[in-house]
Amino acid sequence: MLDRPTLCPDCSVRPGQLHHPRCDVARCAETGRQRLTCPHPGSACNTRWSGHWPGDAECREYGLLYRPDPASSELLPDLNRLYAECDWDPVRQRMVLRSRTATEVSR
Repeated sequence: MLDRPTLCPDCSVRPGQLHHPRCDVARCAETGRQRLTCPHPGSACNTRWSGHWPGDAECREYGLLYRPDPASSELLPDLNRLYAECDWDPVRQRMVLRSRTATEVSR
């Protein structure tokens, strides 16, 4: 996880800017999946770089973490669990746990 906002590691845009068209870090605004593999033409589904790796904040918020080294106290975001246990919310532009109710999600 990036502790502080940085430039996008692929296309080097600043936080708040749209990713470049061929950026492999960019997510599709409609599906939340990697934008390079989305079927949408042009840049209509492009997203802005937050300054942090996509999904890291949600992993930490939902407790989807793993310890890569049992001897270490370091916990890392488990992006595999994020995509297995969450759905993309195109309105909020973030992953949301499937178990959350509509009332909890709208807050």
